[in-house]
Amino acid sequence: MTEQKAVHKHAFWLYGVLVGLAIKSALETSVPHLINPTRLIRELLRAGEHVPFQHTQLSYPEVVRLGVFLALIIRFYFGSAFFYGEAYEIDTADEEYPKKNYGLDFVFGFLHFSIFFVLALTIDFHTSPVYWFPVLIGIILVYDLFWYAFSFTQDTSSLIFWWMVINLLTAFLGALVYIGILSWTSNLLKAELWALWLVAIVSIVDIGLMMMKKPFFEPITNLAPHRRS
Repeated sequence: MTEQKAVHKHAFWLYGVLVGLAIKSALETSVPHLINPTRLIRELLRAGEHVPFQHTQLSYPEVVRLGVFLALIIRFYFGSAFFYGEAYEIDTADEEYPKKNYGLDFVFGFLHFSIFFVLALTIDFHTSPVYWFPVLIGIILVYDLFWYAFSFTQDTSSLIFWWMVINLLTAFLGALVYIGILSWTSNLLKAELWALWLVAIVSIVDIGLMMMKKPFFEPITNLAPHRRS
C-alpha cells in the first residue's frame, strides 16, 4: 500500500509539471503583448506573417482569456487533487470505491491537462485563429463526458457524475450565448467574451466550494446523490 501511494504521488506530480508548463506558456503568450501591444504586430508584419487581427489595442479580450484560462486550469487541478485523494489516498478509499482503475483515470487526466497546454498557445489573437480558443474551452468542458463514459462501470464514476453534469451544462449554455450574440452582432470577440464570462463565473464558484472543502459541487451532490449500486 505504501509503495502504491508513492507511485500515485509521483504520477500526480506529472500533472503538476503539465499545469506549470501550461501556465508558463499562457503567460509568455499573452503578457508580452499586453505590455507592448504594438511590438508583436510590427514584428509579424515585418516577417510577412498573416495576422488574423491587426488591431493593436486588444488588451481587454486577452485579459479575459488569460483570466478564464487560469481559473479553469486551477479549478481542474484542484478538482483532480480532490478526486485522487478521495478515490485513492484516504484510508477508506478501497472500502468506499473498491472497483476502480487508476491507469484509466491517470491517462484521461493527463490527456485533459495536455489540452490545457494547447489552449495556452491560443490566447493571443494575432498568432492563431480567433475561434480556436473558445473551441478548445468547449472541448475541455465536454471532456468529462468521455471520462465518465469510460469509467461508468467503476465505483469512482459517482465522483465524476455531477462535475460532468455541471461542465456539460456550462458548455451548452456557453454555446447558446456564443451563437446568440454572434447571430445578433456578427462579432466573434463579443460573442466569445459573453460566453467566457459564464465559464469564469462557474469556475470561480467551483474553486470557492473546493476552498470550503466541498468538491464536485457537493451541495448539489448531497441533494441529488448519484451512487452506483
